Amino acid sequence: MKIRRALLKSAVLSAAVAAVGGAAWWASEPAQAVGVWNTSLVAVTGTVSGAPESVSFSGDAKVGTRLAPDPDFGAPSLVVSIDLTGVSGVGSSTRTKYVIMGPEIVQKRLAPSYTVEITFPFYKSGTDGTTGARSGAASFTLDVNPGTGTVTSATGSIASPGL
Repeated sequence: MKIRRALLKSAVLSAAVAAVGGAAWWASEPAQAVGVWNTSLVAVTGTVSGAPESVSFSGDAKVGTRLAPDPDFGAPSLVVSIDLTGVSGVGSSTRTKYVIMGPEIVQKRLAPSYTVEITFPFYKSGTDGTTGARSGAASFTLDVNPGTGTVTSATGSIASPGL
């Protein structure tokens, strides 16, 4: 009976130490670790030139950022999601409306400032985008708080891709 009590005592003591150690480790992690997105709206304007017509874009891009810890090397990276679905275009000669689909995700080494450039497809509104799709380029300059991954200031523009 004494052996079982001794084993029970050591098991309870081990569990308590593990719980306290786990809580201390969890508290030492950055507040904005995996899964927490910081979202900002960034005004975007610009023109994509080309056939059959130039398209002028404007609207708000949704820029999401989050820290992604690196368990092997320690320094976190920044995951950036750029959603241009809030940006639309108008054809210069036909006044046709153009739309942009889906977000792009980019991962960068953690730094206080970034330039992020993406190429995106766009197509006439009301079509499925499988025919007649064209490409544009979006460029963003982001200042980021390295401790939280939060964007502190941002600008964005759209232009023809430099293919």
